[in-house]
Amino acid sequence: MKTSLLVLLLLTTLGSPLAHSASETDPSGLPPPPARSDRLDIFGAGMCHQCEWRPRAKVMAAAEECGVGADGVGNPGTFECGRTPACDTVCNFVRCGGP
Repeated sequence: MKTSLLVLLLLTTLGSPLAHSASETDPSGLPPPPARSDRLDIFGAGMCHQCEWRPRAKVMAAAEECGVGADGVGNPGTFECGRTPACDTVCNFVRCGGP
């Protein structure tokens, strides 16, 4: 009886610091989610970092291509924007006006 009481006491003493330290880092016990990135990354052989060209339509002021309105602001134009393999953002003019 004395031995089982001692074992029970030992287990509760050793178990509580472990449970306490796990609850301090994250209450759910799960690791934190990975940080998100807005880059479109492709990792190839040799782990060279590259971005993939995935164009998206974007409406922006296009004063040079579409002229300027009466209020002095450039008229809207549609651009095709994406990232080069070096991960630089590039926008190419497509047409005047919105989509």
